[in-house]
Amino acid sequence: MALFHHSAIAQEGSSFLLASIVVTAILQMIFGQVIWPLWLVVAFLAWILRDPKRVVPGIPLGLVAPVDGRVIFSGEAKNPYLGGEAHKISISMSRMGTFSLRSATEGIIMQHWMGETVPHGLGHEHAVWIQTDEEDDVVLALHRGRLMGRIACYLSTGERVGQGRRCGYIPLGTQLDIYLPVEAPLEIKVGDKVRSGETILSHFVHKRPA
Repeated sequence: MALFHHSAIAQEGSSFLLASIVVTAILQMIFGQVIWPLWLVVAFLAWILRDPKRVVPGIPLGLVAPVDGRVIFSGEAKNPYLGGEAHKISISMSRMGTFSLRSATEGIIMQHWMGETVPHGLGHEHAVWIQTDEEDDVVLALHRGRLMGRIACYLSTGERVGQGRRCGYIPLGTQLDIYLPVEAPLEIKVGDKVRSGETILSHFVHKRPA
């Protein structure tokens, strides 16, 4: 792992990429330049596994995009996890994009839904409820991943998470639905491209004390 400690390669794929480099180098020593197309495969793997650093905006009440992708839904909907009306934002991740998952806001992890605990008919594989210090509730709900459904989430119930913190990885991407308070104004629209940890999707509204 040390080779990629300060690099922009996702830690989840760094060992696989390193092994690919070593194997390709050995094959080149044995067979010569005839195997040069394998270096293109290595370069493609490095591109797929890229994990660039992101600069989180200094907006404490802002809700940042958890993943890279394109907005495919933005509007009102029922919150199937907490009940009541909510704003829902759906983001489709590109198969050629970056696959890191980041926390949309700062707060406490209140609950996870996985397996049979996920409401039926939604297509979600895993959902996480984050509550901010102002008691705003945000649910991140991930659809089944494209690579054998695999989703890595490193958040634990009761843990405090920072806004824009890297907290998971979804090989080849998926679709992510975000449920947030209906009072929070949406700052994106269908068709917009978003960058995880950087693009502001919405912000929480709180009146200052008189």
